[in-house]
Amino acid sequence: MASFEDFPMIEVKKMNETEVRLFSLLFNLLREPKGISFQKFRNIMPRFYKNEDIESDRKKLYRDLNQLKSLGFNIKVAQYGYQSEDFFPYYIQKESIDRSLKFSKEELEHLSKTLFATEFTKDLMSLSQKLFSFHLDLIPNLSKLPVSTEGEDMVDTGNTEKILQAIKDKRAITILYGYEEKERTIEPYRLIRKNTTDFYVLAYDRSKKSLRRFILPKITVKKETKEEFFSNVKISDDDLNFHPLSIKSHPEKEISFQIHPEYEDRWKTFLEGAKYETIQNQYKVLTTNQNALFQFFVILPEALVECLPEWKESFVRHLKDWEHLYQLV
Repeated sequence: MASFEDFPMIEVKKMNETEVRLFSLLFNLLREPKGISFQKFRNIMPRFYKNEDIESDRKKLYRDLNQLKSLGFNIKVAQYGYQSEDFFPYYIQKESIDRSLKFSKEELEHLSKTLFATEFTKDLMSLSQKLFSFHLDLIPNLSKLPVSTEGEDMVDTGNTEKILQAIKDKRAITILYGYEEKERTIEPYRLIRKNTTDFYVLAYDRSKKSLRRFILPKITVKKETKEEFFSNVKISDDDLNFHPLSIKSHPEKEISFQIHPEYEDRWKTFLEGAKYETIQNQYKVLTTNQNALFQFFVILPEALVECLPEWKESFVRHLKDWEHLYQLV
C-alpha cells in the first residue's frame, strides 16, 4: 500500500512582496475581461501602484505585465482612439478555440480502408490528400498507385512548354481546366507569377468572351491549334493586379481608416497593390471588394483605431456569421 512518502508535497513557503503583487495583478485581470487601465490599477491596487511618482508606478506596471507575459499569459493593450496611454485597458486575450476535427490513429486507419474499399475516383484522391496529408503512412498501399487511365486518351504532361509556345506564337490552345470535363479554347497572353510560387495564365476565354486567370498547374493542354488570336485585348494594370481588394464584387467605394502606429508597417504591406492614399493619420482605401479588409482586422483587431460606422457594422456582422458557422461544426 502506498504511503505518504511516495507522494512528496511541494514545500510551502510564504510569498514575497513581488509574488503577492503579481498574483493580485493577475487575479484582477482575470476578473475584468474587458480590461483595466493604468489609472484604474492605481485605484484598485493602491498598495502597489499609487506612489507619488506616477512614472515610477507606470514602469513598475510594465515590468509586472512583462513578467506575466513571460509566464505564458497573453496580455494585450486595447486601443480605442484615446490620446493618453493611461486610458488604454490591459486585458488577457482568450486563446482561440480549436474547432478542427481530431482523429485518432485507429480512426484514420479505419477511414482510409473504408475510402479505398470503394471505386477510386478523382474526388476520392483529392479528399484523401487532404485527410491524410500528415499521415501518409496510414493510407493502404494500393491507394498509392495512380488512378488507372486504361481506355482513356493519354494527355501530354508538358503543359507549361506548350502554353509558353502558344504565348510566343500567339496561337490558341484547347485545354481542360481542373476537373472540368468540358474543353475550353483560350488565347494565352501572359504568364504571371503571384507571390513566389503561384503561377497564373492570363488568357482570353472564347466561350466566356473575356479575359480570365487560370492557375497554371490546373491546366491540361488537349490540343495545340494553328488558329491565330481572334481577340485583340490590351492588358491593363487591373488585369495584372491580384490583390483581393481589387476583385469586383461591388462598385468601387472609398473607406477611411485610422491605424495604430505600431501596426502601420503591416497595414501598408497588406495594402500593397491596392489603391489607397494617406492624409495625415487617415488611410483612404479604394476597393471593389470591401470584405477583403476583414482578413486583416480579424488577425489584428488592435490595429484598428477608427473607421466608418457602416463598415464597422458590416465587420461585426461578418464576425457573427463566422462565429455561427463555427458553432455548427
